[in-house]
This record gives sequence, C-alpha cells and structure tokens, in this order.
Amino acid sequence: MKYLPFIFLISIFFYCSEGKKYEDSYKETLLLQYLATPNAPQATCETMITNKDLCFQAYYTSVGGSFTATSATVKTQTCQGLITSPLYKNMSGIAQTCSFNCQSSDWKTKTDVGTCAQLTFTALIEASITSPTAISCLRSCFATTNNQIANDQIPLYLLFNIIQDGD
Repeated sequence: MKYLPFIFLISIFFYCSEGKKYEDSYKETLLLQYLATPNAPQATCETMITNKDLCFQAYYTSVGGSFTATSATVKTQTCQGLITSPLYKNMSGIAQTCSFNCQSSDWKTKTDVGTCAQLTFTALIEASITSPTAISCLRSCFATTNNQIANDQIPLYLLFNIIQDGD
C-alpha cells in the first residue's frame, strides 16, 4: 500500500508523456542524413567530371576514336567556377557535394553498365540531362537541406546545362 502513490505518479508520468511524433522522427532522420553526408564539393565535382570523361572515353573507344580527358587544372577551375556560380553559391557545401555526387554516380553507372559505349555523343548528353536517377537524387539533396526544387529548376543543376549556359 505504501508504494501505491509512487506507482500512481509513475503511471501519470507515462500517461501524460507525449509519444514520439512523426515530425520528430523526420527531423532526426534529416539530421542524421545531414551529418553522414560528406562535405567536399570540390573533390566531388572533380570526380563528377572524371566519371563523365570515363563515359565519353568508352564512347569514343567504341567508335574507334580517341578521347582526351579533362586536365586536372581545367577540372579544378571548372569546379571552382561552379561552386561560386549564382546557381550553387547559396547552397551549403553538403548540398553542393550531394548535387555533384548525384551526377557522378549517374555517369559511373552509365559507364559500368555499358550505356556509354552504346549511345551516341548527343544521346549521352541527353541521357545525363534527363536521367530519372540523377533527378531523383537531386531532389533528395534539396529535401535534406529542407528546401524544395521545382521540376523546371532541376535541369539547371545538371552539368551539361550549366556548361551550355556558359557557367
């Protein structure tokens, strides 16, 4: 009987305590994803260009041509320009890294499965701009930083559209 008030207080505490909300779980997931994401936009951008070069090298090899990979200096300059461009400069380093990584992975996948050797040069560029995998990945980069991106804005972040715009 002497423990009855103690049990009553514990029961009230558990009854009144608020359960974990979906929003709390979502915030925790975003925070963990944010903390687990590397922050290396320059290196990831250069990897993206390297993977793009490997894809085009596979294409030129398949048609009997030669291909000159992008020099380290040009990669560095291109990536520095991208990171400081109006498109990317207001993004966090993690979001920039995520964006470049989406495209880097897309190019690597195309090379690994042999798509690069099968498509024409123009088709490869089109495939990079319209890649559902890269687009979905870019969406997740923006979602992680609690931003939204419209469908018509996504192509602006893809490498060949940036190059065509002169950035």
